[in-house]
Amino acid sequence: MNIYLVRHGELYWEDNIKKCIGITDINLNEKGIKQAESVGRFLKDKNISKIYTSNLKRCKKSAEIVSTILNVPYYIENELVEINMGMWENKSFEYIKEKYAKEYKNRGKNISTFRIKHGETFQECYERSKCILKKLSKANYNDNIVIICHSGIIKSMMCFIANIPIDEITNIRLDYGHVIHINYNEKEYKIM
Repeated sequence: MNIYLVRHGELYWEDNIKKCIGITDINLNEKGIKQAESVGRFLKDKNISKIYTSNLKRCKKSAEIVSTILNVPYYIENELVEINMGMWENKSFEYIKEKYAKEYKNRGKNISTFRIKHGETFQECYERSKCILKKLSKANYNDNIVIICHSGIIKSMMCFIANIPIDEITNIRLDYGHVIHINYNEKEYKIM
């Protein structure tokens, strides 16, 4: 089976300041909508039967656009939600680096196990990502599917598939609207 991991399109920043968002629910901007349309066109000849998406607006809108282009249904999977950034949610990175300098430095040193108050660790995100990938692969083994979600989730899945240590997750580059093709043969996943 073929699995296409898709990062949602670019976001609308109300005040034009990029912020730390995980579970903060933000819409796509115009460029993000165009990126989702481009993803849909790219997937047009890939024989997709289902699309799965996070429950956050940026992913649901991306899924809605791709679904319309492909004429296939999309389903919301709550486990595909982005990593929870706790108290850092919707705060600018400048603010975080100033107000939480020690914690921010510790996060850089211990990315897999660091937890901001009320948040989630990347290790927890990794485990959740691995479980949902396996669940969707098993449920759709005879089909090709699209999973539209977030950077942290896709990078966690890539760490699992490529056996990359979770502490190296920040080394993986993943732009808005990026598509990663995965092949699964019931024994192993392979990044194509």
